[in-house]
Amino acid sequence: MRIFVDTGAFIALTDKDDENHNKAAIFYKTMKEKGYRLATSNFVVCETMNYLRAKVSHQMAVVFRDNLIKSGFFEIITVTSSIEDAAFGIFKQYSDKRFSVTDCTSFALMKSQKIKKAFAFDRHFEQYNNFTRLP
Repeated sequence: MRIFVDTGAFIALTDKDDENHNKAAIFYKTMKEKGYRLATSNFVVCETMNYLRAKVSHQMAVVFRDNLIKSGFFEIITVTSSIEDAAFGIFKQYSDKRFSVTDCTSFALMKSQKIKKAFAFDRHFEQYNNFTRLP
């Protein structure tokens, strides 16, 4: 089974001061033990690095990216122009929601890749398309 990993999950895993750190760490360990395949997007990686740079440190952003690549546990899917177009359609349609553009690219990517579950702390995944949000 593939699970999409959102920015909030990466932040919780990386920042020990994050309120969801312990829950994220336990869930991540369980996923590794069960052999789940994890996927994310280049947009999510960028958003996570920007957050870590601004809120934690430049060094933490660098360590995050280095460890992500070295782990071999994550598939980083590049957001294509067709995914961006689909994401923009979602963004335009849901003016009543607080979906970020990155959220919308994640939704479009998950739909195209037939991924139904997200490792996320953001309730937007449940609001759009009833994706299952874990943990």
